[in-house]
Amino acid sequence: MTEHAFFTNKDMHVTVPAGFSLRVEFLASGGQLSINGQDYAVNETGLVVPANGQQTQGLAQRVLEVGQRLRDGTVVFSVDPAKNKALFVPAKIFGGQASFDEQDQVVEAANGHHFHGHTDWRRITDDEGYRLAQDWAKVTTQTPAFFWLASLQNDNEGRVLLPKSGCYTTNRHNPNVWVPLIRSGTARYVEAELT
Repeated sequence: MTEHAFFTNKDMHVTVPAGFSLRVEFLASGGQLSINGQDYAVNETGLVVPANGQQTQGLAQRVLEVGQRLRDGTVVFSVDPAKNKALFVPAKIFGGQASFDEQDQVVEAANGHHFHGHTDWRRITDDEGYRLAQDWAKVTTQTPAFFWLASLQNDNEGRVLLPKSGCYTTNRHNPNVWVPLIRSGTARYVEAELT
C-alpha cells in the first residue's frame, strides 16, 4: 500500500505505518526534503536527488556522454564536465517545421506542451548546428534533413544545413524547414534517469 504525502515549502513531518510505502510529491519548486538526516532536492527532470553534491547509496551520479539517452526521451548533445553543463536534444531532433521568421513559434509550442517534460527549449545556434551536423549519427537515428541555423544569409535568405555535410546553403525565408530544439542542463545525472 502507498501512503501519499504532498509537500509545499513549509515544514512537514510524516510518519509512515509499517507495510506502507511513501510517495512524495512537491507542489512548489525550490523545496528541500530531508530523510533520515540526508538532504534531497528535486532536479530539473522531477527526480529527487541528493542535495549539495551529497552521494547516497543507490543514487550515484555520473558524468553524461554524448549520445547517451535519458528516460525523458532526450539525448546528450554535448558535455562540459568542468562546468557541470550539458546540452540536450530531443531524440527526433526537431520540434516541427516553420519559415525562418517563425521558428520561435515552434519553440513556444514545444515549451507550452512541456515537450519531453521540459519548458526551456530554444533554437539552435550556428555553432551548435554545425556540431549537430557532424555528430548526427551519435545523437539520432533520424534520416538527415535540412534544418534552419540561427543566422540570416541576407534579407531574403536564411541558412540551412544538411546533417553529415557540415556545409550550409541558403533558403528563402518563407518555405517551411525543420527547426531543431536544444536545451541546457547539468552534466551529472543519477543512474535512475538514464536508459
